[in-house]
Order: sequence, then structure tokens, then C-alpha cells
Amino acid sequence: MATGLFIKMIGDNSTFLFWPVLIMSSITSCCITLLNHSILLLFLFISLLLTYEYDNCTLRLSRASEGSVKEEDIEDIRSYHVSLTDLVEHVCSLMSRHVAAGYISSFLAVCFCLYSIINNAKSFTNMAVTSFAVCTSIMHLIALTYAGVRLHEAAHQPLNILHDLAGRNMPDRVIGLVTLFTNKLSQRQIGISAIGLMTITKDTILTIIGTLLTYVFIVIQFKPESTGGCRQDGNATAI
Repeated sequence: MATGLFIKMIGDNSTFLFWPVLIMSSITSCCITLLNHSILLLFLFISLLLTYEYDNCTLRLSRASEGSVKEEDIEDIRSYHVSLTDLVEHVCSLMSRHVAAGYISSFLAVCFCLYSIINNAKSFTNMAVTSFAVCTSIMHLIALTYAGVRLHEAAHQPLNILHDLAGRNMPDRVIGLVTLFTNKLSQRQIGISAIGLMTITKDTILTIIGTLLTYVFIVIQFKPESTGGCRQDGNATAI
């Protein structure tokens, strides 16, 4: 895409630059793609591992809630959950910039390709390249969002069990631990964030879909052919 824009800007008289620019842009794009995919795979692996540990914590809490609830079990599970949350925050401090870069680059690529599909000539090559770029960028967004949403849901899953425990007859010490655990989970957004601007949750999915649909509608309304047609109709009415 960058090569096509560059060739279009320099004009038809400099087509001898096409192949050198194409080769350089292909090498650069391959290096960037490999780096982004490596970081994405590392992010997915860490997120899935933390999600598994959160699920294990929820399973332990579910087993501990059966029968008489023991103070040492609740305290051990709460401490384990706090340790996992601290690890998530450490991962966020390392990966938040890469997550934000992945979202921004993929989102901009989708917007650029949708604009090209709507406004440019519908040739087979253009449609194939832009469709492949759109699918790749959307898959990138889906992978990032799924990993973040899954981790967020797993981290807050013990809340359902803790709410059920709140109404049971237990010692005061156990009630205090359950209340403390519940308040910590209710007041914090545990998950992967993008430079602290947002935490990836289910609301992120609706935000992305709504933004892309709004962008498509705006591009269609301001399509050059539609604008020219409106101007011709206006001139005919004036005459």
C-alpha cells in the first residue's frame, strides 16, 4: 500500500523507481510483520497462561465454598489471586505500548483498506490485496481483544462465588476476608491495558465495531461520485 501511494505521488515519469521501492518496502514490511507477530504470540501465550491460573484460582474457591468455609483456605486463595494480579500489572507495564501499537496500526490499516475498497477502482488486484490486508488486520484485532477479554473475565470470575458466600453463616474472620476479597475485585479493573487509556473488556468489542461502522458510513456519504451527483442535481434545480 505504501509503495502504491509513493508511485502515485511521484507520477508516471518515475516508474523506474517502482521495483526498488517495492523491494525495500517488502523487506521492511516483512521485518515489521515478523516483529509484530512475535510480540503478539508472546502476548497471547502470557495472557492464556495467566487466564489458566485465574481459572484454577476460581476452581479452588469453588471447592473451598462447599461445606464449611475455612479461614486458611480463603486467605490462601485471596493471596494467590493478589499475586496473579500483581503479575498482570507487571505484564501490562511491559506490553501496554505494544498492545496500543497493535490496536492503532491494525485499526488504521482497516480504515485505509476500507477507504480504498469504497473509493478506488474495483480491479481484481486491488480487491485481493486490500481484502487480504483487511482480513489480516481484523484477525490481529480479534486476537488481541479475545486475549484481553478472556483474561479480564477470568480475573473477575470469583465474584460470583464470593457473592454467594456473603449470605452464608460463617465466622466473623471469614466474613471479613470474603468482604475484603469482594471489594478488591469490584473496585479494580484487572486486565491488559493500552498505555493506561483503556482496559480490554467486552465493551472494547462494541467500541471497535461501532467505530468501524461509523467510519464506513461516513466514507460512503462523502464518496466523490456521490458528491458529484449531488452537485449536478443542485445545478439542474437552480437552472
